[in-house]
Amino acid sequence: MARTLTLKFLLICILFNLSGCGGSEPTVSNSAVIQLQAFGDPAELESYKELIAAFERENTDVRVELIPVGKQKDHMAKLTTSFVGGKPPDLFLINFRRYGQFAEKDVLEPLGPKIFERGKLKEDDLYEQTVEAFTYNGTLTCIPQNVSSLVVYYNRTLFEQANIPLPNDGWTWDDFLAAAKALTKDTDGDGKTDVYGLGFEPTLIRIAPFLWQNRAELVDNLSHPTRFTLGASAATEALYFIRSWYSVHKIVPSLVESKSEDPESRFARGGLGMILQSRRYTATLRGVPNLDWDVAPLPQRLQKVTVLHSDAYCMAKSSTAKDAAYRFIEFALSPSGAEILAKSGRTVPAVKSIANSPVFLDPTQRPRSANVFLDSISTMRRTPNIGVWNEIETRADSIVEEWFFSEFNEPLGIELNAATKDLFQGDSP
Repeated sequence: MARTLTLKFLLICILFNLSGCGGSEPTVSNSAVIQLQAFGDPAELESYKELIAAFERENTDVRVELIPVGKQKDHMAKLTTSFVGGKPPDLFLINFRRYGQFAEKDVLEPLGPKIFERGKLKEDDLYEQTVEAFTYNGTLTCIPQNVSSLVVYYNRTLFEQANIPLPNDGWTWDDFLAAAKALTKDTDGDGKTDVYGLGFEPTLIRIAPFLWQNRAELVDNLSHPTRFTLGASAATEALYFIRSWYSVHKIVPSLVESKSEDPESRFARGGLGMILQSRRYTATLRGVPNLDWDVAPLPQRLQKVTVLHSDAYCMAKSSTAKDAAYRFIEFALSPSGAEILAKSGRTVPAVKSIANSPVFLDPTQRPRSANVFLDSISTMRRTPNIGVWNEIETRADSIVEEWFFSEFNEPLGIELNAATKDLFQGDSP
């Protein structure tokens, strides 16, 4: 009898589409769904999940699907494929060096005008370095999320054990090299280096600030580059300094060692005295127990310069959930949202008020010297953001790596220009 009544009840629900028949679970059939693709390691991606959960608690009519990607190259490949296939995510996070290829194809919604028109965020709220980097053809195309820079992460314990002065704001290339040499040690006496002074990824974005510090340039024109300019004497001097880290002083792991254990993992276990990285590495290091670390600015030469590392939220022009996506961006950059990522250590917030608040400059959280990231903002420079720059970097970085670890027949600038000439010519006016 009970089973018969149950079946009749279900039949009535189906026939009349009664919303209360399904029990207490809320319906999401009318919810807006937006996809957000983001690249990062597990610690970084956890912070995005927390951000999404907080947004959904305040916006019950919107559901956000996170598309996590573990590697940068996979992130770019997935984005490119999705746009070609006509099914890009509504939102994605991307570095200023890589968004140009999408902006050039006019597949991105220009976010600045719309977001500022809505009134919850003003351009003046954001650091101008990030706004400039994501401005394409005079329009702010993507909304900056962070304003990181390249800094030196260092192992305080190893510095103290070697009786080396801790890095400070005025340290020089000579100080930096002396520290790295003193930190490089064979700790067990077997003739092999166990602790290296420096972890370094030989890429364009890593060598750029050392060129600028020596008053050399990476390319001939930032807005419309046509070639690399690494043949000048100032550039040659900076490149020799960088290359000497491996070829002369052996303060960095070999290519084989770097491939078997990446610099981030080696530093986390105490196998490096210093490593050059951006703010994103902080989220990972906060999860490493018994590692005493801090950050310092890059060493100086003729002028104090670092390089911009900034990501932004971009929206696909084809998105069918734009209003919901606007709301997510506004939440992500509001105090409620931006503080979540700031607390995780993942970002230096692009919103000035959050970056200068105790949430980011929390003295109870590592790094102790978080102000280094803010102090570096005024000395930031960027690399080009033209449409082909990601492809130029992809070609160039393999050459830079080979140059750094082996003998080269031609100067680096000649090799880079030969390998990327067709790309520069395609983008130059």
